[in-house]
Amino acid sequence: MEQIMKQTTKYILLTLAWTLAFAACHKVPIGYLITEYGSYEIDSLVVKSELDITPPEVIPNPEYEMLIGFGIPPADIISWGIYPTISIGGGEDYDRHRLGIPWTSTPIEGVEGTMPILASIRHVTTDVGNTDKLLEYITVRGNGVFIIPLENDIPKGRYKISLTFTNEGYSKSIDDVFTVIVK
Repeated sequence: MEQIMKQTTKYILLTLAWTLAFAACHKVPIGYLITEYGSYEIDSLVVKSELDITPPEVIPNPEYEMLIGFGIPPADIISWGIYPTISIGGGEDYDRHRLGIPWTSTPIEGVEGTMPILASIRHVTTDVGNTDKLLEYITVRGNGVFIIPLENDIPKGRYKISLTFTNEGYSKSIDDVFTVIVK
């Protein structure tokens, strides 16, 4: 009887070892992706369809004039970053228009995972705008930064954007995480 118990125990342990060995062989995804806390500190972006590009007024720089009056050579003053003229006033979008600066958002916060993490737009909803037109112009980087070119013809409206984040082995979405307001 004792011999049968030893053989039975031996078979049970051998079966258990094989079961554990085969169970450990299934494919486990590499890395991780956490989006539960994903959000934007500034969760909206205002895109103007009409820019204020009034040029600034160029006037003599009083600080430069004062230093010239003290007999300091102009080359020295300019090397200090003080120039003969300064610009005052002007429209708030003058430099954006002059330099072609696109509209950009801040990066998303709270998304963690194995790099590289790719972001894509899952879907867009709007109250009165045209989502197809927005999708024609908007792009999103892996860190969640939205970019809209300065020159666009996106209709006015509020656009709610949902994102999908993916990396090797994982894909998770965040709904209505960002708003683009076109005025």
